This record gives sequence, structure tokens and C-alpha cells, in this order.
Amino acid sequence: MKPPPPQILWEIDIPLATNPRLLKTLALVAGLAALIPSLFMSVILAAQGEWDGIPALAGLFAVVGVGLFVSFVLIALIVFGNRLRTRYTLDAQGIHQETIDRTSRLVNRLTVLGGAASGQPGPTGAGLTARARESERLDWRGGFSLQVQPRAHRLIFRNAWRPLMEVYCTPENFGQVEALARHFMSRHHTPERKPARSPLPSYLGHSVLILLAAFILFTVHDEFDLDLFAPILVMAFALATLWLIPLFGYVVLLVNAGILASLVMVSLEERVSYIRPSERYRHYEVFSDADWALLGFGLLALGYLSWLAWRAARGRLLPLLMRDQDDQTGPGG
Repeated sequence: MKPPPPQILWEIDIPLATNPRLLKTLALVAGLAALIPSLFMSVILAAQGEWDGIPALAGLFAVVGVGLFVSFVLIALIVFGNRLRTRYTLDAQGIHQETIDRTSRLVNRLTVLGGAASGQPGPTGAGLTARARESERLDWRGGFSLQVQPRAHRLIFRNAWRPLMEVYCTPENFGQVEALARHFMSRHHTPERKPARSPLPSYLGHSVLILLAAFILFTVHDEFDLDLFAPILVMAFALATLWLIPLFGYVVLLVNAGILASLVMVSLEERVSYIRPSERYRHYEVFSDADWALLGFGLLALGYLSWLAWRAARGRLLPLLMRDQDDQTGPGG
């Protein structure tokens, strides 16, 4: 049997605006860009009892999402000429994907510089993320499976819940690339390390609970006349802890401690009786049953958020994107 070649290297122009899979991805990105801030603002409005403003807000962000998608398509057609020059290298270690398109690299750098000059973190973060994705590697030590699309000459490497990398081949080398990828995946038992279940439902469930906990904290802060900024901070950093960076859990714990201290101070605050000015009382002494119930739900919300943040900060709950990194390059890759 003839041994497989040690390496295959090729370059290809990937279609953009005429690529159904890419259009689907762009639609998802635009949708999330509109959905996430819409959810944030809806939770705040709902906690303040302004339910009537939520449909109009959702409609506004939906228009923003459609505008983003149309902008993405126009940029792909006009700026990039509907192509992205990409180089692939497949060897015994894995697959390396590099964006070598000069226009793309220039746009990414200008985005970073423009964001830094304007002091806006959004464009800067987008540019840095795009730069990081200019060079990506898939290691056979990871855990993923292979999906083949012969008509499109495309290989899709997937973990338990999403595509990790899409490899575009030429009609001439498609068969060779597929065979070599299967050979190395079999040698390294790569598909056997792919998780049997998707972790996405669990993370979506925690996301819903985070939003519910934030809603309760917003209601508590509104009822007890506390600073609204704290629950906004907790909601943002708790979601970031779950999906992105585990060390953000320490921020959640710190803010939660501040919220708890504020509640204790408000409850123990000494007040003067309106009826008998000579009498003084502690605020908690006149709490109604509804106040005590709301305070109890607030403590439950703080407890859940603190438990989640502590697990993430101690490495017992990996953010979903860090789990993806392990699937892509193997533990410690």
C-alpha cells in the first residue's frame, strides 16, 4: 500500500456573497448582534414595568439586524469582490487555514486602528477577532467528526454542536484531501473524542436563568431604590463568564458582594416615623410580606449567580468557547 503524502498545500478563492453557508453564518451573526442587546434592554424594561416598550424595541433591533446583514453582503461584493483568498495546509499534525487575501488583511487592520483612534471598543474588538481568525489550526488531537459535501468540494469538521472549520478544496485535490484527513483522524482516534451530546442546551438554559436572575435583581433594586448599574454589570459579566472568559466570574462575585452589602445597609437603615417624629425604626421592621418575598428571590438570584461564577472561576465550568478550543486543538493545545 502506498503511504500517504506527508503534506498537502493549496490556495483557493472562497466565494462569499454567493456562498449559501456563509450567508447563513452572516445572517446568524447579524441576528445575534441584534438579539443580544435587545434581550438586555428588554430585561431592564420588563423589570421597570415598561412592557409596552419591548415590542417597539425588538422591532428596532430587528431592523438593525437586517441592516447589518445587508451591509455584510454589500461589503463582500464591493470591497472583497466576492472572494477570499485562502491557503490550506494539511499535514500529520492537523489542518492550518490562513487568510492571505490582501484586502481582508488590510480591512482588519484598518478596523482595529479606526476603533482605537475613535475610542470605540466595538470596532476594535471586531478587528482583533478578525485578525485572530486570519490563521486557525485544527489539530488531530482534538475531538471532532468529518462531514463531506462532494458537490461543493467542501469538508466540514464539526464538534458536538457547530462546525469548527470548513475546508474548501479544488475539484482536483478533493479526493486526496478527504482521504488524508480520514487517515489521520483514524490514526489519532479523533472522532472518538467528540462529545456524544451537544453542550448547547445546557448553556442556553443557564443563559435563560442568568437573564431571569438579572430581572429579579433589577426588580429588587427598583423596589429598594438602589443603583441600577450593579445588576446591569452582573448580567453582562455573568453571560460573558458562561460563554467567553471564566475569570470574569470574579467580577460577578465582587459585584454580587456589593449588591448584598447594599441590601443589608438599606434594610438596617434607621428612619424617622412620619407620624411620630420622635420615634425611629429600622427599615426592615416595616417590610411587607411582598418586600420579604422579593428580598428572598433576590438572595436566591445572587446565590445562583455566585455559584455559577465560582464554578467558572475555579475551572469547574468551562465557557463554551473554551470547550470548543479543546475540541479544536486538544487539551492544552
